[in-house]
Amino acid sequence: MADNSYESLQEVVEHENIDYPVGVYYVEPDEMFMEHVRWHWHTENEIDVIKEGCAEFRISDKTYRLEEGDAIFISRDVMHSIRAVGSSRCVIMSLIFSSDFVFPNHESALANTYLRPIEEDVSFRHRVFRPTERWDRSVISYINEIIYANLQKEFGYELQTQSLLCQLLLTFLTRVASEQKEESKEVVTKKSLTADEIRIKDAIVYIEQNYPEPVTLEDIASSIHVSKSECCRLFHRAVNMTPFEYLMHYRILKAADLIQKNLKDPIPVSELATTVGFNNASYFNKRFREYFGCTPTQYRKMAKTDHRDKLGTFGLSLSHI
Repeated sequence: MADNSYESLQEVVEHENIDYPVGVYYVEPDEMFMEHVRWHWHTENEIDVIKEGCAEFRISDKTYRLEEGDAIFISRDVMHSIRAVGSSRCVIMSLIFSSDFVFPNHESALANTYLRPIEEDVSFRHRVFRPTERWDRSVISYINEIIYANLQKEFGYELQTQSLLCQLLLTFLTRVASEQKEESKEVVTKKSLTADEIRIKDAIVYIEQNYPEPVTLEDIASSIHVSKSECCRLFHRAVNMTPFEYLMHYRILKAADLIQKNLKDPIPVSELATTVGFNNASYFNKRFREYFGCTPTQYRKMAKTDHRDKLGTFGLSLSHI
């Protein structure tokens, strides 16, 4: 059995310069498998701006619909997924940055005053910004300036980015402080992971490390030390599907990935089915058709002829967006 760690599901962000942990990436969810970026998390902060179309962000058990011009902040280690909605093309500019770039010394007085709240206050786990709100317009303006600076890369853009991130975070902190004052909050709510978040991450890691095996509901539930019924409730609350549906989803996703990676030396369908955890090729074909609207063989033919408008790509590698 594979080691049960989060590392396999954390998105590894490979910035061009390790001394500059900031990157801007182009994302089109509707060009990905099932028009969505799968559940994942990473150790850096993420800010997404909708440039075209509409997207739905799932963060734990909450769903947010963002239109063109809207933005969202997602703190590090927060599990989320993104799905394109509607018939229009969906384009997202994603800003990924490490807190270390703004606060290199996490023990400093500045970090304690300005970074600690972001890392510990539940208000900073995620936040949606809409241009119809006055406070939000300022934040969105800073975000767009950072994106523009990192696309143009003119002399001094790194310093400009650092300055803009400081202004963005100050605006963010000021707004939340104002809200807390209005609500007469005396105690800051810690944002440490809830038991449900820890369990769902562990369960997903278990599935994605053991999907080729005959995984059962009991296996998944046992891996996170809960009953089968509680495991089902947990998956429904967190990702809006059953553990079995998630397992099937991931197996088919892996099969599509293997097909695309082995076009020159195709894997027989029966072998492909076994490789991703199906012991019946006919059932594998049926489930594959449910997801893609075609058989694995037809999918391979479309991939070979480059008719791949809706084939999508597996997962999300930020370094290749």
